[in-house]
Amino acid sequence: MLSKLRYILTLRCEEADRLRSRQALEPLSLAERLAMAMHQLVCKSCRIAARQIRMLDQAISRLRDDAAPPTATDAGGALPGDARQRLRQALRDAENSQE
Repeated sequence: MLSKLRYILTLRCEEADRLRSRQALEPLSLAERLAMAMHQLVCKSCRIAARQIRMLDQAISRLRDDAAPPTATDAGGALPGDARQRLRQALRDAENSQE
């Protein structure tokens, strides 16, 4: 417990940067999230870096959404009945093969 508290209160910029990078790939522990939050309260450079990363993530998400191929419902219609039936059968077959 004491070591986690020390970690939270003494996080350095280099470690905060590593945590920011890791956070994009996997969830951080509670102690790591608290350490990041506490560090960003006192470190303007890390607050700016975190804000820039959030902005980049949002821009990438928007680009990804804009580049997504249209779906059947986007084209203004649903799947034809025979295609829908084939999909249902394929799903049933897949469920049965897992049992």
